[in-house]
Amino acid sequence: MSTTLEQVEKTAQLSKNNQMSLMIFQVQFPREGASSPPYYGMNVFKVREVLEARVYELSDMPDANPLIEGMIELRGVYLPVIDLPKWMGFEMTEEEREKSIIIVSDFSHNFIGMRVAHIHGVEEKEWTDIKPATNYNVDVNTNQVINHTYLENSDQLCFILDIEKLLIEAMPSMAEKIFSSAKEVNSGAHEFTEEVKNRQILFAEDSKSIQQYMSMVFDQLGLRYQGFENGRLLMDYVDSLENMDDISMIFTDLEMPVASGHTVIKELKANPKTRNIPIVVHTSMTSENNSREVLDMGADHFVGKVDTNLIVETIKKIEEKYYKK
Repeated sequence: MSTTLEQVEKTAQLSKNNQMSLMIFQVQFPREGASSPPYYGMNVFKVREVLEARVYELSDMPDANPLIEGMIELRGVYLPVIDLPKWMGFEMTEEEREKSIIIVSDFSHNFIGMRVAHIHGVEEKEWTDIKPATNYNVDVNTNQVINHTYLENSDQLCFILDIEKLLIEAMPSMAEKIFSSAKEVNSGAHEFTEEVKNRQILFAEDSKSIQQYMSMVFDQLGLRYQGFENGRLLMDYVDSLENMDDISMIFTDLEMPVASGHTVIKELKANPKTRNIPIVVHTSMTSENNSREVLDMGADHFVGKVDTNLIVETIKKIEEKYYKK
């Protein structure tokens, strides 16, 4: 079996068991007299490859945001490189840049490079080991941290970054496109049945930026909704309901602390009370394998993050199938 197929199979297996592989890195090099730099992590499934920065020449990107260092060419494709240390409030010296690493990542089919200092390694985690962000007694900007966990066999914190927030801040044109697509949803152009309008959409999403976007889309459509910061909070709310008569559908992210989207799908589809409620996966992990995997687990639809037209289209499909008399 090829390495790629092995990785896909392994990732699928981890997901089904409420686990993930976390790539752990640092954005600062150790400095004399300073404490050890913090550790950060991201899902390995979003990582396409890891490059030695010194091998790739940066080309200028005119009028780019200061967080974009420039472009690199990777096998004929040009990728923007984001200065992750700068976003985190640190500056690398030229010598450190020479030693640095570029992580090539895929977020909803947006391929980007992110400069980091050092790759610590890959660790497998239970999603229950991933905790929501809180106030930390360490030198870290909590506005950019979405969740945290601990390094293996250690009390060393590892912070998980809100990458969607990074992309929105580093690429204002992308942010403008995302939020204008939400603002431009014309509720008048989408007439929903009373059954859909009178029921609530529930959604689970841990990125504050994406929570804001989804709320905007549902507001523009004139639909009732309630959001939750992770899958467990959503399922606790569902458990508190006597029945599902007030719920039209559920949107869930895949990567969330405490309970992932895979757990949400598995538990809701196994429960007689909730098994008939349509579930839409809304994720930046948009590979074909991921889509097939969550549909096999019982999700009804799969939507890439911030694809406004597809979100509206999916709501209409669910209405047509479940709520048209």
